[in-house]
Amino acid sequence: MNDQLLRGFARLPGACFWRPALLAALLLGGGPAGAGNGPPPQLQVPELLEVSGLAASLRSPGWFWVHNDSGNPPRLYAIDEKGRLRQTVDLRAENRDWEDIAAFAWHGEPWLAVADTGDNLHWYRQSRILLLTEPLPVLEPSSIGVARRIVFDYPDGRPDIEAMAVDAQAGQILLLEKIRPPARLYALDLEGPEQQQAQLLGEMPDWWPEPPAPVETIGDSRYRGAATAMDLSRDGLHLAVLTGTHWMVFSRTPGESWRQALQRRPCSGRIRQPGQPRWRTIFEALAWDAQDRLWISGEAPEPPLLSVYPAPLCATGGAASASPPSGD
Repeated sequence: MNDQLLRGFARLPGACFWRPALLAALLLGGGPAGAGNGPPPQLQVPELLEVSGLAASLRSPGWFWVHNDSGNPPRLYAIDEKGRLRQTVDLRAENRDWEDIAAFAWHGEPWLAVADTGDNLHWYRQSRILLLTEPLPVLEPSSIGVARRIVFDYPDGRPDIEAMAVDAQAGQILLLEKIRPPARLYALDLEGPEQQQAQLLGEMPDWWPEPPAPVETIGDSRYRGAATAMDLSRDGLHLAVLTGTHWMVFSRTPGESWRQALQRRPCSGRIRQPGQPRWRTIFEALAWDAQDRLWISGEAPEPPLLSVYPAPLCATGGAASASPPSGD
């Protein structure tokens, strides 16, 4: 069976990236990381009630940068894989509605991008991306400035954006609209001026992986399948998109555009609500780590920190009914 998985996966776009993770997962029995090892860790930071962004640190392996969304201080929190607080950094900037964060290498340095792009009521004429070099790990709380601000508008309205990824190799900041698909994909010029208009690249079709439950067809059905977070793999070949109930991974071949890659059905998995928490988590935060693993969290008191290896699921066709993400 493992040989069949490897042969099948080798034919998928970007299979060379996945092979080490796939081999490790198969040797360990496959499935999500930590499956069957009890409940996932929880974020042990009382202030983190509305987590809307998650990024794996490039400076400190095993650490993540997280933040809250609107109505909270402009503060970044560094946590480890167990959800323990390691560092806090206040940005000298406004948190109008921070919705995502990305870690990326740029000009030989580790950087962070914070997407101040939330606009549920479509009020704002302009949005902002805050760019800063990744803070050094320190024991005491600190405060830093923002290196650059990209202030921008859109060519076709005032979309609500909660999903951002940085493709530093292409010099692009990718933005995906929060709406029931088809959803518009935009790009900003990472090297461009501080005043820009986002470029419309194309649309992500409705790749809803399974028929909705009856409760998912009423009320907030306009958000069914809507993107709440996004992140790009370290080699730039795999774009992970998070919704309120699923994760999806789109793969491309070298030189292929994301407009083209998003037209192929992604592999995907349903997110399991761990245990029976008093509050259900609203999943709005997603990050790749250096081991090709996805980490997921969101809004809730002491939200869980879930993780999953997509590689073995994608090798078998990426069915949403396959093993769901579970915590370490």
